[in-house]
Amino acid sequence: MGRLWTHIVPVWILTAIGVIWVGLSVSGERRMESLVAVLAGSVLASFILQIVAYRNGGLIKRLTLAVTGSTVLTLGTSLVFALASVVD
Repeated sequence: MGRLWTHIVPVWILTAIGVIWVGLSVSGERRMESLVAVLAGSVLASFILQIVAYRNGGLIKRLTLAVTGSTVLTLGTSLVFALASVVD
């Protein structure tokens, strides 16, 4: 199970870096569009990572965990941005 996470956590870290960058550098109007781009990039990165670090078996599980984690992280960030725009 430990080796499984070495194929998933880097995608989550990349997504976290992307959403932090969006939060710090993108204006309020364009944040949602930028979050979609971050999510698309993380999905692409997860596919690339699985191809580069090829292992027999478990591809669907690794891709599912990587993409689901990135989606949840991006969704949570978009909710924070939406609440922040309502408060402002």
